[in-house]
Formats: sequence, C-alpha cells, structure tokens
Amino acid sequence: MPATAPTATQPAIAVQPAAAQYAPPPVPQAAPTAELPQQPTPQPAAAPWGAAAGAPSAPRQSGRSFVDALLNGDWGGAAKTAGIAVGAMLAVSLLGVLLVTEGGVGFRETLALVLAGASLAVGGDAFAEADASFAAGSVSVGALPLTVTLVGVGLLGWLFGKQLRSNPGQSPTDSLLQGLRTALVFTASFLPISLLTRYDSDSSGVFDLSGQLGVGVASTLFGALLFAVAALGITWLFARTSTLPGRFGALLDVARVPLLGAVAVFAVGLLAVVAGLIYGLVEGDEPMVQIGAVVLAAGNGALLSVLLSAGVPLNVDGAVRGELADELPAAAAGVDLFTFTDASGWFWLAPVALLATVVMVAAALAVRQNTIEDARREGLRFAGGLAVVAFVATLLLRVGIDGNAGVTGYGDGGVESSLMFNPLFAAVVLGIWGIVAGLVAPAVAAKLPTGFVVWVRSRFGAAAQPAAQPVAPPVA
Repeated sequence: MPATAPTATQPAIAVQPAAAQYAPPPVPQAAPTAELPQQPTPQPAAAPWGAAAGAPSAPRQSGRSFVDALLNGDWGGAAKTAGIAVGAMLAVSLLGVLLVTEGGVGFRETLALVLAGASLAVGGDAFAEADASFAAGSVSVGALPLTVTLVGVGLLGWLFGKQLRSNPGQSPTDSLLQGLRTALVFTASFLPISLLTRYDSDSSGVFDLSGQLGVGVASTLFGALLFAVAALGITWLFARTSTLPGRFGALLDVARVPLLGAVAVFAVGLLAVVAGLIYGLVEGDEPMVQIGAVVLAAGNGALLSVLLSAGVPLNVDGAVRGELADELPAAAAGVDLFTFTDASGWFWLAPVALLATVVMVAAALAVRQNTIEDARREGLRFAGGLAVVAFVATLLLRVGIDGNAGVTGYGDGGVESSLMFNPLFAAVVLGIWGIVAGLVAPAVAAKLPTGFVVWVRSRFGAAAQPAAQPVAPPVA
C-alpha cells in the first residue's frame, strides 16, 4: 500500500537506522600454555685471569684504584724531570769539589766527595767513625750546600710546572699523581748515590783518618722526599689555582707576586757573596779553593748576609755530655751585625743596601695596583712574604753537629752543637722591614719613571680594574 504523505496536522516521524542484524564474532581466546623453563643465557668464556669476560665487574676498592692510576701513569716524564734535577745537582757538586780540591785527590775520593755533596744538599747527615790509639768516636754533621740544593730543587719545580702548563686539560688528580711519581723517582735516585758515598780511609789516605766516612742513607732519602714534595707541591698549588676552592685559590693568586718579591730580596744577598769573594781573592790565598767554596755555598752566603743585615743574630750553642762534661762546660755565643761593624765600618753598607732593595721591591709591587689603598694592602702581603721566606731560610741554614768520643784518661762522652737563627724572630724582624717598606712604597712609586712602571706591569701584570658600579638614572 503506498505510503500516505504526512498531513500538516501529523508530525514527521524520524526514521531511525535499523539495528545491527549481527553481533561481532567473539575473539577467540588463546589456550593457556604451560610455561617453558627458561634457558640459561650463554655466557662468554672465562678470561685467563679468572673473571668472566664481559661480566659486570665488582666495584673496585679505592686503594687499588689509586695504585693502578699511579703505576699506569707517565713514569718516563717523571724520570726525565727527576733525572735532569739530580744531574744538575751532581754537576754543581762536581765543579765545586774539583775547585776546592784543585784536582789533587784520586778518582775514588773525588767520586765520594761529589756524591756526598749531592746527598748533603737534600738533608743527608755526613758521618765519620774513627779509631786511634788514644781515642775512638763518631761524629755526625748536618749542613746544606744550598747552591746545590737550590739548583736541583728549583729545576725540579720548574720542569714540573712546564709539564703542567703543556697539559692544561689534565685533571688535578692526574697532575698530583704525576707529581708523586716525580717525587718517588727523585727520592729513589739518592739511594745509590748515598750508598756510594761510603769511603774507608786509613792514616795514609787523603783524609788522614782511620775509619769510615759517608752520608746516612735514611736521612738522605727522607730529606730528598721532603724537598721533592715541597717543591712539587708548591708548584702544583700555584699552577692550579683555578681548580682550588674559591677563597684559597684567590689567596694564592694575589700572594704569588709579593712572594716572588720576597725571594728577590733574599737573592740580592748574592751581591754580598760576590763582594766577599772579590775581597778574598785580593787579600787571601788559595783562589781556586775560595771559588769552589762559593760554587757550593753561594746560597748559604746570600741568605746569611740578608738575615744578618736585617739584624737577626746567629745563635751558636754547644754542650758536652757524659764524663767529659766536667772538663768542657757548655757554651753559647751569638754573631750579629755589630760583630762585623766592630771590625770594619764598611759593613754598615749592608743594612743600607738591604733597605734600598726592600723599598724598591715594595715600590715595584705598588705600581701594579690602581689605588693607594690597594698598594698598601700589597705592601702587607709583601711583608707576609718576607716573613715566610725568612722563616724557611733559617731552617735551611741550620748546622747541627752531634758526636760521641772516648778519650784515654778522660772517659766517654759526647758533644752537641748547633748554629741557627731563631725562625720566629727572623720572621718578625723581616716582616717589620716589609711593613715599613710597604708604607713608604706608594710615595716612592709616584716618583718612578713611566718606563719602569710600564715594564713592571707588562712583565708581572697589573691588578684588575675594580668593577664599575651601576649608576641609577636621575629621578625626574
């Protein structure tokens, strides 16, 4: 029957889509299967030394890691640095011994003296044991031939610093390990050197002594390690200031140049050594012996002259122990600037020259600064540097003697003697010199020629300009 069209009174009926005539087929479920036993993962063959290749290694102990890092480093570079330093020390010792002895001793004696000079330079104690018909005893002497010491230790630090500068990307740990390798090689080099210093002498020998001479092995090795660690450690600190904690690294940066200025003040003492050598050559005998003594001990003379010129007295103490004490009482004496000025008024030139040197060095440090206040602070740092160098100089100049003897008719006994500056007193005195020079340095710096100022700033650098403070805009 045909569909009747909707009339106006009948509402239109919306045609809905027919419902789906079928349901989606069910998804077939997989039948549960029994779990198969897991097969073991094949492992690579074991390594010959016992660990499975490719297997995760157990965490290594820190001590073993440190040892591995130390042993697998650049031992060739360490041996080269230490070898050059030790070779330079032996060369200076050889030159001094040949001049002092004037080539008049045999090869064995010369070799023993040359090796003894190098061993003494790192703190070894020379000893002598002798027997005679009327006495028997032993004596030990500790003294540093500082020319040999400063040449070797200075070269060691300079070469190590050169290595650090050539490897700017090297981590602080690696550079410290390299310094440790260098110190170990330097120390080990003195084992055969100290052993070869042993020399047996009789009354017919050059030493006119029946007994044994030499330098102690233990004291030599300990001193060599101490000097190497000090030189390499200081070099590392000043070469790696950027890797140190903020304040400590900044302190080392600002202390570097004042400390160099303090070293320059003590280096001027070489002028006194040269003056003394010229006087000795003109007025004295044995010129070759004098030159040889200067070659071996010019460093001692330079430090000694500066400390005495500054007014620091040299203390000489001696004491006798045992049965000989009643026969030889203890004694103490002192040597100071007045001891020399009483002999000749020319020695008053020494403190005058020292004052001029300290003021000029302080003025050179002042011209690096940009304000008067900064220049005065630099003067205080210079005073601190002088105090530190003076303290170290007194320790290097110490001479100690310890002996035991038995004399027929007097019994057994011993003697102790030392020549030494008071370290604390020397630091205070040189610090005062530095403070006074630092106060007058800005006035002296204002009178210096422009060319000198430019040279100092180009050679040693100038202090950084203070950061400009932001200026607030004017308020309308």
